[in-house]
Amino acid sequence: MSTELIVILSVLGIAALIGLFYVSHSIEKQRREKALMIASLTDSSNRLQRIFDSVPAPYLSKDLRLLLLAQIKKRLEKLVDLAPQNDRYRKSRDGINEQIANANEDTSKQPKPNFKTPEEAAQLRKVLQELSKLVENFMQNKVIDATEARKHLATIQNSFFEANLSYMIQVAESAKREGKLKVAILNYEKVIKEMQKRNQKGAYNEKISGIQTTINELKAEAGTQPEEQNTTPGGELTQAMDEMMEEEESWKKKYF
Repeated sequence: MSTELIVILSVLGIAALIGLFYVSHSIEKQRREKALMIASLTDSSNRLQRIFDSVPAPYLSKDLRLLLLAQIKKRLEKLVDLAPQNDRYRKSRDGINEQIANANEDTSKQPKPNFKTPEEAAQLRKVLQELSKLVENFMQNKVIDATEARKHLATIQNSFFEANLSYMIQVAESAKREGKLKVAILNYEKVIKEMQKRNQKGAYNEKISGIQTTINELKAEAGTQPEEQNTTPGGELTQAMDEMMEEEESWKKKYF
């Protein structure tokens, strides 16, 4: 075998090894990128599902519910394409399709949002904050436009506000039942103050009138009682409610 032929074969062998290295490297790179994409999509779909499951039904409008389900479905469909052998992704996608069908067919009215303790409200506030940030991200990523985002954020904010009012009324009524009339008056007056802040188009006129009548009756009755300590029942409860109303105001300033 001539020297020239040996050199040529050596060069070809080296080129083949280099080519094999690059092919193997490219395959490994694609495998890593695919694994990272699967992990990212799985994490994203799980996060969306967690938020969807943790928000009570009264705080999710039909449109917002369908938006979240559609985004979960989008990610699961990509996962099915990337990992067709994984039955879990396929079953999850089919489950989401069923939820979307049920949501589209659902014509029932959701009950008004409510909570019974400051702790419940604080936990819910965190969930709704996360939901609001999610809607904001959808807008920034062009999933929805600004008009739709503002609509969803307004729905979230209004639901939380209604729940705050409901709880404040519960505190006032509890004080009334216990005979703490001046404490009840203070809480009812706080309810009216919050209603007046959002009384566009007279939405709360009737409620304000009814509560004002109650306040007048309590004031007349309290005039015959000894002076009470000027505090609301449970300092922690009052502080929690004040924090929630401040949170509601901060949402209003941020998004509207």
